[in-house]
Amino acid sequence: MSALSPRLAAIVSALPLAPGTRVLEIGGAPGAVAKAVARRIGEGHILVIDRSARGIALTRQNASAEIETGTLSVRHVAVEEFRLLPGEAPFDLAFAVRVGALDGRHPRAGQVALRRIADALRPGGRLFIDGGDPLRELDLPPRSGPRGL
Repeated sequence: MSALSPRLAAIVSALPLAPGTRVLEIGGAPGAVAKAVARRIGEGHILVIDRSARGIALTRQNASAEIETGTLSVRHVAVEEFRLLPGEAPFDLAFAVRVGALDGRHPRAGQVALRRIADALRPGGRLFIDGGDPLRELDLPPRSGPRGL
């Protein structure tokens, strides 16, 4: 996999990452950005979700070393259907690049997606999307419950 474009590198640099951070990347196939995030979070974890089975397969292939060490995992699911698995810890932050449900192209899906993301983040968790300089933060609705139930 080639190096990140200057735009994607700027996005990764702008994320408030620290060692140990738990990150949710929405629409992250084919995994190049997730690999760069994994390098910055050390013992943290990044979960890449994507609605495309092919995209998830590419991410598995491209990030096999990070998956093997447990720093990165993937899940084939649309953000509008995403829920934490039983026993899964919430995430510190989430981000998305060019995801129609979050950038205004699909407002109805966006409403559902924002609720799902809020439920997957710890209290005080943050959501970033592209379209700022280079990122912008979106406000999240209140969480549905202690585990999004």
